[in-house]
Amino acid sequence: MVSSPLPLGPADESPFARARLLEAARKHLPLIISCCVAVIVATLFWTLGQAKVYRAEAMLRLDPDPPRPLGHRVELLSTSTGSYWNRREFYESEFRIMRSMKVALATVRSLGLNADPGFMNIPAKDRSSFRPADVKDAAELLIQRLSVEPVKESSLAVLRYEDTDPERCQVVLNAVVRIYLAQNLENTASMSTAALEWLNTQLDDLKGKLKDSEVALNEFRQKNNVLSISLEDRHNLITTQLEGIVKDLATLSVRRAELAARSAELNKLSSKNPQEGGAVELLQSSVLSVLRTSYNDQKQKLEELLAVADEQNPKVIGARRKLDETAAAITKEIDNIKAAAAGDLRRVNAQIADLKKKDDDIQKLAHELQAFEIPYNQLARTRANNEKIYGLVLERARETDLTRMMNFNNVRVIDEAFKPKRHFKPNTALNLGMGTLIGLVLGIALALGREWSDRSVKTPGDVETGLGLTCLGLLPEIEKQSASKGRRKRPVPAAMNDRDLIVAAHPDGGVAEAARAVRTNLMFMSPDRPYHTLLVTSAIPEEGKTTVAVSLATVLAQSGLRVLLVDTDLRRPRLHRTFKVSNDIGVTMAVAGQVPIDECVRETQIPNLSLLTAGPIPPNPAEILNSDRFKKLKAELGKRFDRIVFDSPPVLPVTDAAVLSQQVDGVVLVVRGFRTQKGAARQAARHLLDVKAPLLGVVLNAIDLARSDYREYHYYYKRDGYYAADERT
Repeated sequence: MVSSPLPLGPADESPFARARLLEAARKHLPLIISCCVAVIVATLFWTLGQAKVYRAEAMLRLDPDPPRPLGHRVELLSTSTGSYWNRREFYESEFRIMRSMKVALATVRSLGLNADPGFMNIPAKDRSSFRPADVKDAAELLIQRLSVEPVKESSLAVLRYEDTDPERCQVVLNAVVRIYLAQNLENTASMSTAALEWLNTQLDDLKGKLKDSEVALNEFRQKNNVLSISLEDRHNLITTQLEGIVKDLATLSVRRAELAARSAELNKLSSKNPQEGGAVELLQSSVLSVLRTSYNDQKQKLEELLAVADEQNPKVIGARRKLDETAAAITKEIDNIKAAAAGDLRRVNAQIADLKKKDDDIQKLAHELQAFEIPYNQLARTRANNEKIYGLVLERARETDLTRMMNFNNVRVIDEAFKPKRHFKPNTALNLGMGTLIGLVLGIALALGREWSDRSVKTPGDVETGLGLTCLGLLPEIEKQSASKGRRKRPVPAAMNDRDLIVAAHPDGGVAEAARAVRTNLMFMSPDRPYHTLLVTSAIPEEGKTTVAVSLATVLAQSGLRVLLVDTDLRRPRLHRTFKVSNDIGVTMAVAGQVPIDECVRETQIPNLSLLTAGPIPPNPAEILNSDRFKKLKAELGKRFDRIVFDSPPVLPVTDAAVLSQQVDGVVLVVRGFRTQKGAARQAARHLLDVKAPLLGVVLNAIDLARSDYREYHYYYKRDGYYAADERT
């Protein structure tokens, strides 16, 4: 019967999983507690050994915008700031000045701190031979003990000083504050004096430049006759004249166009026919209108006379003469109108020419005015600039002189330093709290380091979560079980002194109980179709697979089944040494047919358990195990025995176990606790599953039940098993 292989589970869970962290902390709780206690004790001794340090405080106010009693236009100090960054820069600068070497040196010299052994941290035993230290070294020590902290959202600052002597702590801090104020005032006064001297020098120079610019401007005015009226007024007058000329030219141009059109129409009139001509232009003359009316009347009268008389009639001759005279008068009047129109056009053209000449003259004058306007403006601008700069410098000089005379300081003392009553270092409660926290963190780190650095399989949980396989059971470490106290004393046959036969030698011991638990798990995995043939293997050598195979075969035999233990490790056989028999005949001889099966199978000192040793070591073990003869041998043995347990080589070094796993009902993988690496175990399981081997699960071998890792596993494994309770009653 072949069972379907179990799927290989997921890889080992993250080491930072909460469950693993809690488990690691629980397992290594003694280490964590020990580390925490050690750090606390060390912290306590270190705290008690520290010298008591006192701290004095003084509060100052730094005003970046000092009051201006002379008005906002007079700045008493050059500390006015506008933006947030300028204010921040001001405060930072003042904080550095408070802790500057200049202030520290002045304080050391004023108090003689370099000659104070207590200030210089000289031990009491060495103070008799103490000599004054260098002033600079004492100043550096003072700076180290001095600190400045701004008060949030205010212009206040707290100046702190630390010392082992409370009285000296107060004296030194007040001296630092006093010297800082004095230096700040001195710096302000010296800056004002230097600025005033420089401003007075600039005033003399600016006064001379202003006088020169005024003289140059006056000379330019006299030379260009711009004394009575300013250049700007003259420029405006010329602009007005040019605008009038342009307006008149536009009007005359329209008039000229009208006259030119009228003259052209009049020139089209003929002097020969008085009745021709434009009515509009001609009707403008009353004389011409009368003449044309008279002409028409006389012409009509002439036509009436011709109707009744001939040309020689005196009346006709007289009428025709009057008609000719009227026509001549009309012609003359038309010529006069033409001459008048031509005269008007000539006058308009003459006016336009005069205006254009006047415009040219005015524009020439404007260009001449513009030519000397540029140097005039330059001279005027130079004089105005010199006058403005001179006024500004003069005003600043007066303000600076006022600042120097008022002797104003923008730093004020709010609270002076008082003698401290209690030390603030060392803080025993804080140090112990920090020591506890550090010890706890260090202990947890060591515990997690130990836990994560060990990648071996340790517990059934590692088998199930790390390998994804079923844990069939666990076998205690044989040396621990043999040395346990209270074990039932029974005589052991000499043939069973081998450690692999501990289950047969001590059937009521912890190892036997564990082996029976494995047997029970295998039985319940397939109660209807029990596993007839089982293969016991491991990932690498020395995992205890032979011990597990012998123990499993022993407990199966103790249940009343006929069991055969076969040594299929044809490379390094061991079962013949366990049962103290020769290895002359065995599997290899039976497969080759050199020795009958009955002669190869041997009875052991364990009831119902038979043994088939490996026999002489062949050159090709894998080929023998995969041969048809071996399969026939296995089939023949299966008819004779109820269960067959095969002890095979490890999976990773050779392929014998993979070959043999194809011919059995189930494969049991042996993993040695705290030794077999998870990677090796997973690789071995993967090799078996890749060839479709019926991998049933893992037996965790050689574990120490006294470890905290196994507190929840199999209570009756301890103290040689459940039956040990009988001896205590």
